[in-house]
Amino acid sequence: MTPRAAIVVGFAAILGLVIATDLFSRRAGSGVRPLSATLAAALCSRGGRIVILGFWLWLGWHFLAR
Repeated sequence: MTPRAAIVVGFAAILGLVIATDLFSRRAGSGVRPLSATLAAALCSRGGRIVILGFWLWLGWHFLAR
């Protein structure tokens, strides 16, 4: 397995974990907040918006810059 393939598999695994956690959080009686509620809480503050923007820029740089 090439390093690039390993990185893509790693990112796919992280994405799968995020989706599974979000689905788990939407069950009745779950104590985990859904991803949408977490992002809404993070976007309420200026620091949270900066962190989300930085993550979005980092993600775009790694997947779109070539």
